Amino acid sequence: MPDFTVTDDILSKIANQFKISEETVKLLRDFYMTIATAMKRQYLAHVIRTMEDRLREITGNAMFRIICSPVAESGKNINMASAHYYRGRYFAIFYHPSTDEKQLRIMLAHELGHLFLIEFLNSKQENEYTEKTKIEPISTILGIFTIFDKNEFYHNKTAPFKHNSPEAILQDFSLLRNRADNKFNIS
Repeated sequence: MPDFTVTDDILSKIANQFKISEETVKLLRDFYMTIATAMKRQYLAHVIRTMEDRLREITGNAMFRIICSPVAESGKNINMASAHYYRGRYFAIFYHPSTDEKQLRIMLAHELGHLFLIEFLNSKQENEYTEKTKIEPISTILGIFTIFDKNEFYHNKTAPFKHNSPEAILQDFSLLRNRADNKFNIS
């Protein structure tokens, strides 16, 4: 598997290829790393973003959000998650920050299953699901579908988008310069 670490050699190649000072490229890399570090905690972000978009339509609230938030580190409930739904406004999922990342994805998917049932099914059926409705087995099944989908995505569907080397990434971005000549960017 290729090493995609942005080494000093790669930084130098970027600077030379795009005619930008190495100092600027290093500053940009360091800034990006602050984003990348925070990105690690964005579990199931694709699912959450898609659910938020749909729930904005269903609830009529253009600001509807799904929030995943760690509880205090001193909390005792490791490997547990809980959620609270503020109907039509936001859905908050709480988890212990020391929870194993793989297990955390499972718990978040399960909690999203609750939200799916409460809002999506209520918008399609006459049943009135609420936060208090006993829907544990069904929300677990929806969580299972979420994890199956993510596994399929990461294991099989992303292969066509992967680059084989750092130079291949730089080459594809170099093609963006073709737009000035009215050429399509084809990698």
